[in-house]
Amino acid sequence: MRGIPLGVAVVAFGLYFIGLGTPPFIDPLEGFHAEVARQMAIGHDWVTARVNGVRYFDKPPVLYWLISASFAALGPTPFAARLWPALAAVGVAAVTARLGVMLGGARVGLLAGLIVVSNLGMFLHGRIVKPDLVFILWIVLAYAGFAIAYRGGGRRGLVLFYASLGLAALTKDILGALGPLAVVALFFWLTRERPVGPWVPWWGVLLTAAIALPWYLAVEAGSRGFLWYTIVDNHLLNFTRQRMFPDEDVPLGSIEFLVVTVLAFLPWALALPWALARAFRRPWADATARLWPLFGLWAVVVIGFFAISPFKLPHYGFPAFPALALLVARAWDETIEARPGSASPRALLAPLLVLFVLVAATLAAVWSGIVRIPAGALASFDVTTRNLAARGHAVPQSPVDAWLPLVLRGAVIFAIASGALAVAVWRRSAAFGIGVALAATLAFLPAVAGEGMTQFIRARAVRPLAQALVQHAGPGDLIVHEGPVENSASALIVLRRPVAVVNGLQSNLAFGATFPEARDVFWDSPRLQTAWAAPGRHWLLSTVQPERSVVRSLPAGRVHLIAQSGGRWLYSNMMER
Repeated sequence: MRGIPLGVAVVAFGLYFIGLGTPPFIDPLEGFHAEVARQMAIGHDWVTARVNGVRYFDKPPVLYWLISASFAALGPTPFAARLWPALAAVGVAAVTARLGVMLGGARVGLLAGLIVVSNLGMFLHGRIVKPDLVFILWIVLAYAGFAIAYRGGGRRGLVLFYASLGLAALTKDILGALGPLAVVALFFWLTRERPVGPWVPWWGVLLTAAIALPWYLAVEAGSRGFLWYTIVDNHLLNFTRQRMFPDEDVPLGSIEFLVVTVLAFLPWALALPWALARAFRRPWADATARLWPLFGLWAVVVIGFFAISPFKLPHYGFPAFPALALLVARAWDETIEARPGSASPRALLAPLLVLFVLVAATLAAVWSGIVRIPAGALASFDVTTRNLAARGHAVPQSPVDAWLPLVLRGAVIFAIASGALAVAVWRRSAAFGIGVALAATLAFLPAVAGEGMTQFIRARAVRPLAQALVQHAGPGDLIVHEGPVENSASALIVLRRPVAVVNGLQSNLAFGATFPEARDVFWDSPRLQTAWAAPGRHWLLSTVQPERSVVRSLPAGRVHLIAQSGGRWLYSNMMER
């Protein structure tokens, strides 16, 4: 059974690393995070992150430290930047599988490890430059440590628990890292276990603080107000939608968030009613049995908290996915074993069959032209699409014909899987059915979702315009970006020089803009008008549609559209020769 986590890790490695470096950076926010890491390495300031010369405080440094190391070895490439989220996804798969083996045996471990990485939500976020998957890895390690300690593993489990919480606080945010503590407290209340004190040793709290606090205190010492911005403005005021330094993100509604979370965990979400009911069903005869309601609480607290929170984005439910994978794996395992109280094979298989048939039929209808994909279909799933739509901006998209081969490929995969699932339903074979579902999902993700993601990124990429600037802009030319610079930050990786930013203060750099060195970075429209009239060649890279852009305030004879790509426009005050 020890080989199961390794085998799951090998499968996850192949799944997440196929074509990992093929698409360019997508903006936002891949290029932004990559540029933070590049500038951190160049400036040798490992405490205060910067972009375009402006201090950045929204995320702690672990991801940037890791990317800086891979950039040093491999160069500032998309693969080098995406390496760590992908490796974190592999780690999540292995640790989840190990937990499954520990609590439920070999089959539970195998299924849980494969399920946690074979869903659309984890797959897409494990292949982009964001700290979320690294954060989820620390969270699942923390729960693994608690499980080890709870089953009699002694101090080593608690060391892993508290060390992982410190690393989580150093990867995404300090308040999010406290979530497992709240879940464990609820767990002890549910099981009525006393005393609780041994589970919160002084040295454990000290270990977490020793890992996380030095960086937070060092940043506060160098940038007064950072702790207020991080804890109060970026969390407490964000929760009430009253931030002093808001960014462009548009939150989901509660029902929308729940629907997106369920869709992101398909097809495994179909078994959640049985899996969650089983998790909280008594009796809990021993320590291992009592850990299952802990995982149920882990999932319910994360998803429930953000469902009622006024601010949530599509990926906020993903830290619950390892727990959901374990619970679903247990439900399938008990059905395969035909244990008393388990779901019947057809209760788990029939929803899968219906889903696969519907997906196959829908994709076939889209391919044949009978059904058209709604223009706003991505608005609930992609943060950038939501932000653009909220501002009334057009969303750049690939031509429909470019998607048809992928649509046909997906239809074929799900049609074949539907036939096999029909056999599983007829034979009441849960083992055969879950194998078919895993095979279909593992085929669909790289062959359709991965390729589709590559096309999606290329349609949004700033790289063509950044290359045009590198080719034509001289060393003394003025380069200005209209809108928040994170919307085109990968251009900075190519340009390797700072740019002025006009009308871009509703940004992740808004608090950083309050420091003296940012005074000349952020411009208003009158300052651009003055600079545009000065001698020399000037460039404007805009993310704003022309009818709303600052170019309308510039002299018509001195504004020339040089290129357009990815929902951006490149202007100059001189025509190209």
